[in-house]
Amino acid sequence: MLAKAEARKTEWSGHAVVVGAGISGLLSARVLSARFARVTLVERDVLPDEAVARKGVPQGRHLHSLATRGSEILEDLFPGLDAELADAGCPLLDQAADAVTELPAGRMPRFRSGITMRAASRAIIERRVRARLEADPKVGFLSGREAVGLVPGPERGVAAGIRTRFREDGSTEEVSADLIVDASGAGSRTPRWLEEIGYDAPRETVVDARLGYATRWYRVPEDFEGDWTGVAVLPGWPESTRGGTLRRIEGGLWTAVLIGTSGDYPSTEPGDFLDFAASLHSPAIHDAIKDAEPVSPVYGYRRTANRLRHYEKTRLPENFLVAGDAACVLNPSYGQGMTAAALSAMALRKCLEGGRGANLSRRFQRRQRKAVASCWTATTNSDAQWAAGGVEGLNPARRTLYRISEEVMKLAVEREDVARTLLGVKNVMEPPAALLRPGILLPALARTITRRLLAKPRASGTVPLASSRQERS
Repeated sequence: MLAKAEARKTEWSGHAVVVGAGISGLLSARVLSARFARVTLVERDVLPDEAVARKGVPQGRHLHSLATRGSEILEDLFPGLDAELADAGCPLLDQAADAVTELPAGRMPRFRSGITMRAASRAIIERRVRARLEADPKVGFLSGREAVGLVPGPERGVAAGIRTRFREDGSTEEVSADLIVDASGAGSRTPRWLEEIGYDAPRETVVDARLGYATRWYRVPEDFEGDWTGVAVLPGWPESTRGGTLRRIEGGLWTAVLIGTSGDYPSTEPGDFLDFAASLHSPAIHDAIKDAEPVSPVYGYRRTANRLRHYEKTRLPENFLVAGDAACVLNPSYGQGMTAAALSAMALRKCLEGGRGANLSRRFQRRQRKAVASCWTATTNSDAQWAAGGVEGLNPARRTLYRISEEVMKLAVEREDVARTLLGVKNVMEPPAALLRPGILLPALARTITRRLLAKPRASGTVPLASSRQERS
């Protein structure tokens, strides 16, 4: 009997509050609903009934990708969700067989990889997930309410709840909670909230490639005969700063995204949008959209810096957690944000399985940091080269590392096994270190050395090798 009583003391109960009803908040709420008697999501937007973009998700009108690992986690949390998306007309694409990927070195091979993606808009994914939670009697929503701060608890080291403000009339109200999760996204105010109640704001690591993108939606032409569901034209450091993605989603629509790094931003003017598409190192996207019917304006987005707030090294109230983008913001152009949110939810579930225990906030922040480490590494390793401002901005060791990476990309054009590994890393099925396996690293290293040896005569005044820089229109 005593053992059972002690076990009950470690079980979760009471009221959990989640700040933010985006993907991270919804997934956190799903995990919490399995442990708490009541879960409340506080969202500043008035949540729409339809699957439409909303103001609180500033990149919601742009293309979103749900990597294979993220899709698996969502299906685990919400069984049957993938079938719902399929019924809604969201195509399933094999990322090698059904997609064309153009690298500066050439086109990746087309083959049946088994690495799939459900091509769906952010709006429909969020709406279908929210509908599942709305059907859960333990979960409630307070929409049109903005979280504006933490309420200190009667004991030091614990928060009693959050302060909220009604968007309609500006009145305020406190919401008590046994556990609080900030999942409010990149615009999280937690650093300020902490300082207001006597804690330190976290240290930050920022990697900014000065990347911007522009998006326009098109109706897929009825006579379209292409054998692909998506096209990706990837930039190549340091010469090729431009790229883009075109993907078919639900509703017979294409989402076209054009990106530019190092401040080479695409315009939001319709005519300039097409001109930018024509300047890419592959004409695939421009050829598809030049005669297609646009069904939206051109939307721009430039807040793409990777930002890691080191909450795993910060003292927090014991019952206060910071999840998803509120802790780790990834450059959206790599399409790993929703998957990182899913990994964060899995870290939360694992922590809650251990019962109440001590140091919950620290355990969660450390587990979350480890869970999203591969996403952070993959995006920042690529962006760091652009952030350096060119070859001259890198130290010799890092310059060599990026030259080796360049050769790996060339191998991905030539070999299916390398292409498959690259896709596995992109979809968080394998760690970035998978690209350093001997069968990939050694050939890439040999090519790098050979290239350097061939380039040496340049210093003595010989005619340089032909430049790989492409002229832009």
